[in-house]
Amino acid sequence: MIDALKKVSDTWNKYTQGTAGIIIYVVVGFLVAYLVNTGMGMAFDTDTPMVAVFSQSMVPTFYKGDLVFVTGSDDYSTGDIIVFDVGNKNYPIIHRVFSIEDDGSFRTKGDNNGFSDPWIVSKENIHGKASFKIPYLGWVKVLFIELLQ
Repeated sequence: MIDALKKVSDTWNKYTQGTAGIIIYVVVGFLVAYLVNTGMGMAFDTDTPMVAVFSQSMVPTFYKGDLVFVTGSDDYSTGDIIVFDVGNKNYPIIHRVFSIEDDGSFRTKGDNNGFSDPWIVSKENIHGKASFKIPYLGWVKVLFIELLQ
């Protein structure tokens, strides 16, 4: 058994040297991230199980760079923190439900903002509710996105 493991280890080391090794590690990294995201999405019943906070609009609840975990839901009420898409943004927004309109759509507001958001959010654009956060872990994504812009 030990010899078999040593042979596998030697083969892995042989193919992961130099430029080819970098490519292999990058591909494996993206594959693992995709599988983890898909698995968490299934477990949390959402297509977006994790989001990074990109601004200070939710301080003191969330800070820029926090990683927030999202749980799917069909029931939203005033005060819930939801994650949703807005047409002109390239990333999901995470704000609190400020009010519910007569047609069932939502007005939102960041906790640190003095005014409600200019958009109205329909249920179809909501990924779910914020469940819990891991401080600072979202900085990886924030920095990556900011470098690309």
